Amino acid sequence: MDGRVHDLSMIALRQQRLVIIFLMILAGGLLCSELTADAKSDYDIINTGVNGGGCWYDESHFIVVKGQQPAPGQEFEVEGLYYLDPNYPKDLKRIDLSPLEPSLQRHIRDVTCQGQTVLFHILTADKKRNTVYFINIGQSPRVVVAKQEGFILPQSVNVRERYVLGVTNGISEPHSPNAEQAVKDCNFSNLMDGYRVFCLRHDRGTKRTWPVNNGFVAQYIWEETIRMNKNGQYQWVPNQEPPLKLPDGTALKQGYLLRNLENQVLAKVKMEQPPYAIYRNTFIVNPQGNALYAACSKVGDHGTRRLTVGGRVCRFPMDGVNYQWTEAAAMQQSPQDPISLQQLNTNERGDIVATELAHRGVTSIWKYTAATRQVGKVYQASSLTDLGGPQLSPTGQWISFSERQILYLARAKGVQP
Repeated sequence: MDGRVHDLSMIALRQQRLVIIFLMILAGGLLCSELTADAKSDYDIINTGVNGGGCWYDESHFIVVKGQQPAPGQEFEVEGLYYLDPNYPKDLKRIDLSPLEPSLQRHIRDVTCQGQTVLFHILTADKKRNTVYFINIGQSPRVVVAKQEGFILPQSVNVRERYVLGVTNGISEPHSPNAEQAVKDCNFSNLMDGYRVFCLRHDRGTKRTWPVNNGFVAQYIWEETIRMNKNGQYQWVPNQEPPLKLPDGTALKQGYLLRNLENQVLAKVKMEQPPYAIYRNTFIVNPQGNALYAACSKVGDHGTRRLTVGGRVCRFPMDGVNYQWTEAAAMQQSPQDPISLQQLNTNERGDIVATELAHRGVTSIWKYTAATRQVGKVYQASSLTDLGGPQLSPTGQWISFSERQILYLARAKGVQP
């Protein structure tokens, strides 16, 4: 004995605390076990070894853009376009791009797929003009349209409806009066047979556009001061133009608008539509071109956390009269789940894939399957690395993505070729 008087109640209290700590450690261990189990994926992951990205041509052809950046800060140089069958991912087949010279092929940019059509553009040597090309596997590339002044991206070509959407500062009316004048007004040439041009006036304040079927979504911001060229020098001057007036007579200073091919405003695309908040930085258009998708959150989501993006996905229809956001999918496991979705992609079946950027402590890819309304984890990165651009194949059987610029493919376990 040490001669001190011990308080038996304090000894009992310390023992109770030890028991509580032990139970907390045990519970933590069980929780970690559950998290580990939850981290497992029901998908087979295939490392193709290919340094590059691409797009889905159809269920058995993924278009691969191979190339390299000679040195940091230098322009990416394309080695060529290839395709692979996801069932045989190591067997790359080169796409014959002749008669395009190799010197031109190195400058291929913005490769996209619209159905079984590949689109890309090439800048001229002076980088002041460009040409958009169209190619099907097994055929030679063809010019869709050339821009004689400025640039046009492949996304402005609608293969299904066979038209090209252009904008210009050179007209005063909302749109060119006829197809022939539209080609001139938008400085186009070499238009592919069977294609039309819609040339629309670029309203000052239009910052960004998303082409959709028979129209486009535009971001509009009215500014109190604008930059003008006066005597060869740019100056900031008061904006003499009033804010855009909507069909109901209200003035718009900032927002998103759905317009048709005559440049008429059909609807305002709201970023706040109770009970939903929409996150504009995640906008994508579905392959059919008839709906806009975005990450969203619902009142009560995330509890007290303040996240920049939501764990749900909302859909805005473009081809109806009810222009309202509706919830398409919920990737989050509960309203308190701190998931934050980025890099959305969808297919014609309504499947959705997205990247969760580490708000749960990990970087991962998740998929919503429309037919079953099931949500599942596709892939979890081993560290907080850069997961890029998940894309769904047309039927949703395959998912492509990149990690550290290497192309990966994912497919649900147990699915046979």
